[in-house]
Amino acid sequence: MTAVSCSSVSEVVRFAIEKEEKAMDFYQKCADRAKNPGIKQFFLEMVQEEQRHRDLLKDLNPATLEGVQLSKPEDLRISDYLVDVKFRDDLTYQEALTIAMKKEEKAYAFYTGWQNKCMHEKTAKLFELLAAEEMKHKRKIETVYDEEILTWD
Repeated sequence: MTAVSCSSVSEVVRFAIEKEEKAMDFYQKCADRAKNPGIKQFFLEMVQEEQRHRDLLKDLNPATLEGVQLSKPEDLRISDYLVDVKFRDDLTYQEALTIAMKKEEKAYAFYTGWQNKCMHEKTAKLFELLAAEEMKHKRKIETVYDEEILTWD
């Protein structure tokens, strides 16, 4: 993987594309190994989500970065209370959601960290955009977890 720096938008984009492709590969391997059809489908949907992130980066026009309005969804912070789960072929749905949630949480923290290190306005804005995308994804998974796992009987 390419080293990341704050010196150029194109370097950040190239790095982020590689990061999204690694995430796609991870989720594809999970889908390939999952025994449960529903969990396999969940991981295939995660592949599509990461592919959407990659395509967003490939289509990004650096000249329009300054005008991008970001909306950062509320962080439900469910993943803060969960421990990392190692992939197994016989994962439960709850464990699959936890793996994905924790992966998105780490990606968000990574991009936020780099955003705060960048002095160049455009690269900082790009890291902010990437962090916001990861937070949207994390929120989506946390909402599913909240609605389907944390039910009150």
